[in-house]
Amino acid sequence: MDGINLKGKKVLVTGGNGYLGGKFIKKLLSLNADVYSFDIYNNCSNSDVSNYQIDLKNMEELSNTIKEIQPSIIYHLAASLNRTRDFNEANNLIETNLTGTINLLNSLEDVKYDNFIFVSTSEVYGGANLKAPLKEDDSFIPASPYSLSKYCAEMSLKTYSEINSKPYTILRLFNFFGNDMSKSFFIPQLLDKLKKNEDFNMTKGGQKRDFLHIKDVLDAMALACSPKAKYNTFNLCSGEGKSIKKIALEFKKQLNSDSNINFGAIPYRKNEVWDMTGDNSKIKLILGWQPKFSIFEQY
Repeated sequence: MDGINLKGKKVLVTGGNGYLGGKFIKKLLSLNADVYSFDIYNNCSNSDVSNYQIDLKNMEELSNTIKEIQPSIIYHLAASLNRTRDFNEANNLIETNLTGTINLLNSLEDVKYDNFIFVSTSEVYGGANLKAPLKEDDSFIPASPYSLSKYCAEMSLKTYSEINSKPYTILRLFNFFGNDMSKSFFIPQLLDKLKKNEDFNMTKGGQKRDFLHIKDVLDAMALACSPKAKYNTFNLCSGEGKSIKKIALEFKKQLNSDSNINFGAIPYRKNEVWDMTGDNSKIKLILGWQPKFSIFEQY
């Protein structure tokens, strides 16, 4: 990519065995980076990557491994993705998503790295007064225990970086789609049923979401290595919101499926964010990124 030179750079990816982490590691390898992966699970067989099975809550093991690697760039993706509205889960999410982030930062205190890039989420946005398109400097209240844990991790990163005079970049990732995603996500669930001509149950579909193709996500994540990205928070989104109902009907049309989509069979979540469409003007202006693909392509 223009302006991105990762040849010989030690790049650490936490959550490297997850869907996004695995895809991004392949991107980094194509840019000739020297890639290291941390994950709580040991299920990566890529011989071109140095893999470590590490729980970010294990401070001693984490510190010893960071000291050994001395990474130049850190991409922090590891997180619990539990999006429940049940506040009884808050402690578990805080322990993984916030405490794990703090531990990682503390383990890097003596490392002179180029940048710490935190992949956050659009779900930090919430609150009845929030209006789309969502901007990075909007005032908001996180909509769930998960989004609260990610927002607290963002603030911890900023505070740590201020105290220690170290750089950071925060990417608030909106919804995205790739061909081989887990069926735990909405679009893969939908496509599985449509291809089998089976009924699909969902909400009424009135909520709007801003989807990116995985290829656009990976390009933007790589651009976050740019010096221009430092000390910035960016929305990573298409800038165009579509209702979940329209998305479902478009996929059904393109696949010529005989499935019945049962709108309203599933209730909306508590404290639903009705329009999660982002403003991507900042990342376009500063990093020169532009989305190129539609989620309806190459599925």
